[in-house]
Amino acid sequence: MSKIHTLKISNFRSIKNFEQVFGSSDFICLIGRGDSGKTTILEAISYVLSPSWNLPFYDTDFHMANIETPIEIEATLYDLPKSMLSESKLGLHIRGIDKITNKIYDDIEDSHESAITIKLVVEKDLEPKWLLVKDTQEETELKATDRAAFNIYLVSDYIDKHFSWSNGSPLYTLLKEDNKSSSHQKYNIIIDEMRKAKGKIDEAKFSHIDSVTDKIKVSATKLGVDISDTLTTIDFKDIAIRDGKICLHQEKIPFRLKGKGSKRLISIAIQIELASIGGIILIDEIEQGLEPDRAQHLVKTLKNIGTGQVFVSTHSRDVLVELQAENLFLMKQGNTSLNTFNSELQGCLRRNPEAFFSRKVIICEGATEIGFCRGLNDYRIFEGKENAAFLGVRFADGTGANMIEYAKSFKASDFEVCLFCDSDVVAINDKKQTLIELGIKIIDCELNNSTEQQVFNDLPWDAVVELIAYQKDKDIFENTKSSIGDQYKKTHGSILPDNWDSVEVTGIRGILGLTAKKNNWFKRIDYGEFMGELCCKNISLMGNNRLKNQVHGLSKWIDNA
Repeated sequence: MSKIHTLKISNFRSIKNFEQVFGSSDFICLIGRGDSGKTTILEAISYVLSPSWNLPFYDTDFHMANIETPIEIEATLYDLPKSMLSESKLGLHIRGIDKITNKIYDDIEDSHESAITIKLVVEKDLEPKWLLVKDTQEETELKATDRAAFNIYLVSDYIDKHFSWSNGSPLYTLLKEDNKSSSHQKYNIIIDEMRKAKGKIDEAKFSHIDSVTDKIKVSATKLGVDISDTLTTIDFKDIAIRDGKICLHQEKIPFRLKGKGSKRLISIAIQIELASIGGIILIDEIEQGLEPDRAQHLVKTLKNIGTGQVFVSTHSRDVLVELQAENLFLMKQGNTSLNTFNSELQGCLRRNPEAFFSRKVIICEGATEIGFCRGLNDYRIFEGKENAAFLGVRFADGTGANMIEYAKSFKASDFEVCLFCDSDVVAINDKKQTLIELGIKIIDCELNNSTEQQVFNDLPWDAVVELIAYQKDKDIFENTKSSIGDQYKKTHGSILPDNWDSVEVTGIRGILGLTAKKNNWFKRIDYGEFMGELCCKNISLMGNNRLKNQVHGLSKWIDNA
């Protein structure tokens, strides 16, 4: 079951320099923004292990079309078949992997994992060369027949060949492997069947064209050529050499005419069988053509097959929620390696898979803060400013106390991180300085305030009236209305005026803020969204207070992070 331990790429397409140690990872999901290089990585793997004797390369395959610097793709593989380790094969080029440090050594020790390093080099003559690499050995050419043992095929947009029985197709590879383990005679079944088909064609009568061939026979005889035994049939070269015309059908319809999703699933089914005999599965944009439930089922199935090594790329949240954080490898444009994630982000992955595709993330304490940020984003769009998605910013639910670990883990994975939160929990407040020292921006409320309290404290009164009106038709407000009067009487020793919800009375803001917090007036994203947009609309009417600074701080961070 050959697997890739280390991959190096130089001067290939969108990648100038790249090196990644995958170690013992069996399932690698590549994520990242568009044009970050995910597909380039998959194609680099398919090229360096390609069974083709010659691959077409063009000047545009060189990074920035720089043909003066060669393309180099290098893969170190382990878990190799015993047949491949013999001296007659690749044995003289065996290297050792220290499984603790993941370092690769030319001198192999008993504790090491056996490995080989294959390098593909393409210079400006555009002729690819595959070499076995070992520092203490002279580089040796690796034949296409040896590379074919890795059973590499990329599932991408061009997979019609995967359904043919032509030499070099995955179906043909499976057929050869099946013949090896079979007691039946080992011959090319496809060619044999085509010979039988040709025999039947040879027996066919083409009487409707006999008159023409008879005339040619007479003319040829006059010229001294005897073709009296001429018959009309099909040229064998059009069958045997072009055996790619023999392909899978469902009833009379070839698989190439199926929908994209079905074709990709069938191709992946073929790759799974190849993986069971040592292949590496490569799938670009695994969710293409699939409904969310089928995409989820597919990735879960691949994750659990337990054979071979699987590389996929995706832009789909539905794929991510089926995986572990350790399965994700983030590619950023221009990076020389992939960013990884630790298990502390598993809960965030389930709740906020979209955040993992972003460049920058605002960790929000809860639904209120997420809604607030969404309202801010809507207002930015209204004002003609660039939206958060365009700038690669995502709002993630920190689910309260988890927000601290989420912020630290995203920062450790090289994200720009902002934390938007309350200041009413001492245990959380005590950890904020540590986050600041890590380079995490914190936008929070005044000490002891929740977001709701800060909003009711700092908004102009007319805007507070709008917040109250927004809540009035909600059951949650009706259930807490009487407690507002009770709290006012307890605090101020007098009855709350009947017009309290339209005319500001002393002390009412604090009571409203505390009531909204305790009774979850805005603990829904859509409610928080209304609050956030209302705050933005009234920003010019606020003095230099904390709420105004929070709104400006969030918007500035979105622009400049």
